[in-house]
Amino acid sequence: MRLVLEILGVSDYGIYTVIGGVLAMFTFISSSLVSATSRFFNYEMGKSDGDVNTSFNINLILHIGLSAIIFVLAETIGLWYVCNVLNIADDKLSDAVFVFHISMFTACLGIINSPYQSVFNAKECFKFLSIIDIINSIIRLGCVLMLSYLSESDGITIFSYSLTPLKLYALIMSLTTLNCFVVYHYVARRRWPNIVTHNFIFDWKKYREVLHFGGWNLLATLAYMARTSGTDLIVNSFFGTAVNGAFAISKNVNQYVSTFTANFDSASAPQIIQSYSAGNAERSQYLANKMGRLNLLIFELVFFPLSIELDLVLHLWLGNVPDGALTLTQVNLIVAGVAMTGGGIFNIINASGKVKWFKIELSLFFIICLPAGAILFHYGFPPYSILVCYIIADVLQRAVQLYLANLILKYDSWRFVKEAYGRPFVIAVIMTTLCVLYPRLEINSSTYSLIAIGGCFLVTTFLVWTIGLEHNERNKILTVCKQRIANSFQGSKSIR
Repeated sequence: MRLVLEILGVSDYGIYTVIGGVLAMFTFISSSLVSATSRFFNYEMGKSDGDVNTSFNINLILHIGLSAIIFVLAETIGLWYVCNVLNIADDKLSDAVFVFHISMFTACLGIINSPYQSVFNAKECFKFLSIIDIINSIIRLGCVLMLSYLSESDGITIFSYSLTPLKLYALIMSLTTLNCFVVYHYVARRRWPNIVTHNFIFDWKKYREVLHFGGWNLLATLAYMARTSGTDLIVNSFFGTAVNGAFAISKNVNQYVSTFTANFDSASAPQIIQSYSAGNAERSQYLANKMGRLNLLIFELVFFPLSIELDLVLHLWLGNVPDGALTLTQVNLIVAGVAMTGGGIFNIINASGKVKWFKIELSLFFIICLPAGAILFHYGFPPYSILVCYIIADVLQRAVQLYLANLILKYDSWRFVKEAYGRPFVIAVIMTTLCVLYPRLEINSSTYSLIAIGGCFLVTTFLVWTIGLEHNERNKILTVCKQRIANSFQGSKSIR
């Protein structure tokens, strides 16, 4: 991020956030589609007579159709909006159009790739997926480092076509999606030819079932995308591209912190859904409640040490921190924390298949943030005020979601609240009190501030270990650690 800001500048990075943010949003759509498609694969795996190949082909055909529709709409209505409505300087319009085309093409590839990635999730090949993510991160870093040298001359020229740093950065970010498209297709076909074998399914009833579930799921995903992209557009309209850049930084921090728990929650989905489809409702609730608690505990391990000296962390990360980025990041971290309260419960809802009213209420709470934020901006409120709308809407949405889970699914929502939120809430109260008292120490040294971050992490870890985890969980962690230490000693002896 620091290199990107130095290369592009805050304004150009703001342009990429608004235009190239389309890619990020459609990447989120792809992730949501992966989750929905994995649900069908896991449901079939949990049945004694499940047919995963049929489910794969139905989802693949529907994803191809969806990507085609999105591409046509984006290259007509979306392109018109970019050229005629967005608040972008005239000399940057060609860059913006180029970034838009690249982002849309890459996003459509990501959507088509969703069924293949879902196979890996359903088969719980999380180590492979992590390796791919690490490789892609290294590729992005290497390309950005190379870009830092190329950009010294304001870009490069290929066959009389000028590629500015902004255009080159858009190409770099699209490379990893293309890489995933190729790797997932090749490996999935090699590992599971019985699943990834292309056949056209003519049974319309099977398409209707997927469309019913996927349609409501896509509604909520599009609503989330509208909230995020719509916020970028509204902020751009009221404050310009520089504030868009600060907003992008805060969203990146939100994403990085959320990733720690999102991957953990995804890893639990196959077991929850397969238990539900096999008729073991008690085990599925037990797992969902446990995942809800562990998600929040992992989030707290990251959130509190980061929050206590966030200004220092941003300066170490970015060098020059754009105006407003600190406040936006602070509020966006709270947004991430509220989102974490849904861990576990989403998998129960998806496993049931009865998603209609859940997705409708979720979509309404997402969308209502846009007019509320626009009204606040109109009356002179600061940029972070729309994030406060996020927090209020998400808290209300979670309460309605738990009520519907009890009403529609006969899910013991109060038990979920007690088991998932109880222990993390106690830790949050203790750590929030310490964070409020911390500024009174008046630490002005960067060294002491780093020590404070480390100390905060140790205190949070101690509280998570003693309060957050149950006795049997602590014993299991100790047993696993002892086994791994013993195995490492045995391995070193065998080498000698």
